[in-house]
Amino acid sequence: MATSGIHEKKYDLAFLSNWRTILGTTNHKEIGILYFIFALLNFLIAGTFALLIRIELFAPGAQLLDAKTYPSIFTMHGTAMIFFVIFPLNAAFGNYLVPTLVGARDMYWPRWNNAAFWMLVPGALIAYLGMANAGWTAYPPLSTLPEYTSVNFWILGLLLAGTSSLIAAINFIMTIFFMRKPDLPLLKMDLFTWSILITSFIQLFATPIITTGLILLLADRILNTSFFAVSGVAGPVLWQHIFWAYSHPAVYIMILPAMGITSFLISKFSRNEIFGYKSMVFSMAAISFLGMTVWGHHMYTVGVGAQVDYFFTFVTFLIAVPSGIKMFNWIFTMYGSKIKLEIPMLFAVAFLIGFLFGGLTGVILNVTPVNLVIHDTYWVIGHFHFVIIGGGVSAMFGLIYYLFPRVTGKMYNRKLAQGHFWLWFIGFMLAFTAMGMLGAMGMPRRYFDYSLHPEWTFLNQVATIGALFMGTGILLWVINMIQSILKGPPADELDPFGIGEITITEYLQPSH
Repeated sequence: MATSGIHEKKYDLAFLSNWRTILGTTNHKEIGILYFIFALLNFLIAGTFALLIRIELFAPGAQLLDAKTYPSIFTMHGTAMIFFVIFPLNAAFGNYLVPTLVGARDMYWPRWNNAAFWMLVPGALIAYLGMANAGWTAYPPLSTLPEYTSVNFWILGLLLAGTSSLIAAINFIMTIFFMRKPDLPLLKMDLFTWSILITSFIQLFATPIITTGLILLLADRILNTSFFAVSGVAGPVLWQHIFWAYSHPAVYIMILPAMGITSFLISKFSRNEIFGYKSMVFSMAAISFLGMTVWGHHMYTVGVGAQVDYFFTFVTFLIAVPSGIKMFNWIFTMYGSKIKLEIPMLFAVAFLIGFLFGGLTGVILNVTPVNLVIHDTYWVIGHFHFVIIGGGVSAMFGLIYYLFPRVTGKMYNRKLAQGHFWLWFIGFMLAFTAMGMLGAMGMPRRYFDYSLHPEWTFLNQVATIGALFMGTGILLWVINMIQSILKGPPADELDPFGIGEITITEYLQPSH
């Protein structure tokens, strides 16, 4: 298949007209599109859950939900956003772009590539069927209560999702190492491919950890074992170690591909080669290595000992160094450049701002005495959402807007896209800043009602208004995409954004 121009556009979407090709395709671009559709549907579901949470918290007392339903909504919001939205979006972009970028005909295992995607579908359905209510962290002893049968469905759904991501990770590694064209050395690859390669190694090492933990948790639930029992040697703290030994690296599984996306969007819409290409590669590698060692900063309140806390504090501060290097490289790439503020570039800048606020709030959170006060408050929620939603999802929107004319042959409505951007950007700044302030005031996360603290009402209302802005922006985006596919103007064949690119490969490859 051609790797550039408008000639690929009709081919990319034609397979959707036949259910046999939808089920059986092994073409990497078609599987990438299936991942994207799956992630989009789950994004709408998870986003609806988020709006329900924020509407419920708009005022003290019950609004839409009751105390039993509320935990299920926030549990499945977090679960769906991580495992059924952001992970699949990374797989979508990786499938669509990586083989083309490394000069491969397809993925190393085309049939396993298909199987990895179709494992996600029953995994999501099973997880939604249970609507677990023990929180996405599933801390024992709550998650081991026999009456919480929904947790069994949650575990089974995540086991399928984890197996899918493990297969995909191995496939990406094999494709990049063994199907890369001979004249493309590793240190000449584009930064997005590097981000997928490094992310895949994190998945390869981290996924078995959570898989083991989930199996042990399921055994506690249905076989009456006592791996995480309160009366056991380690008890619930063992689960916390297992869970965070996977889930903190999972943050980098979510954010590293967004960093790769941001690198080439900033480089090419600045019409300037990326500043410090090798330092960008090595900083991603450093982030991945250090990211595997910092899980204990989620557990400062557990009481594992001062020496252990000192270690995790040190390495957590240390991981800010490669993150800071990347921020300076992006800024220096833009400095003195002829920047074209097309929609993809605006979302790349939104990534920088979201990632900056998320990083700064994370540094504060890592100060151990401060952490003891704001641990498990809305400060943590604001910090995490700045990084993953304000940062990661913003970058993904930027790539979607870049790829849209190439996949569909149509150009989107720029005014609607600008509306989407500003509603999204203003919305997440309002929502997550208000959450951080609520955390500083002491509002705990996961609480259904705050009637005893009416002073939290105003900031909760600000957060809800911000969330409604974001939801409205997403609605504009969906309308824009559908309307543009059906009757949008034809996109320029070679250079839809007027920035001088010739092919998608040349556009994404670094200049040296």
